[in-house]
Amino acid sequence: MPRSGHPKPWHRGSVFGDGYRRPLDREKRARFRYLLNAHHRGGRLTRAARDVGESLLRRVGTDGQCDPCHATLANDAGCCDRTVRRATASMRDLGLLRWQTRLVRAGWRVEQTSNAYELVPTLAAPPVLPRARCGGQNVRESQNVLIQPLLPLPSPAEAAAAQAALARHRAAMEQRLLTGRLAGRPAAL
Repeated sequence: MPRSGHPKPWHRGSVFGDGYRRPLDREKRARFRYLLNAHHRGGRLTRAARDVGESLLRRVGTDGQCDPCHATLANDAGCCDRTVRRATASMRDLGLLRWQTRLVRAGWRVEQTSNAYELVPTLAAPPVLPRARCGGQNVRESQNVLIQPLLPLPSPAEAAAAQAALARHRAAMEQRLLTGRLAGRPAAL
């Protein structure tokens, strides 16, 4: 085991208290769900990992609190605790999830209470990871091939054009909503 300067390196990244809090609005929830499904369709997440991500999304509170235990997530997703550990690790490697270990003092000791999870619904491209090897069971599957970048990042011009299109669509929808209310009709969503 490599020697670190910290006397207890397993506590690095841990926190006494609440940990991460990132509230997710409706758009960010939809973006996270889209990224889960896109990674699942791309073969980077298993069905169980996608279900664990969905259960994490359901457990995020309005203030951004998300700290269920692995047993709760396993029960929600219909899998075992070990699958939850593998799923959260793969979501972390893809850039969809971060967490901090939450600690409490119990007398003279320090104990872990849970993990404080933070769902990261961004389109930033994660680092290119090597494809997992099968363990040598099949020669064709055990070739070490790198995965291509997951989602290409748009150019600044494409991003500006997309934002302008969204602004035009929003203005049209607001105008439609206002004209529906002025005419005495109930607003259609």
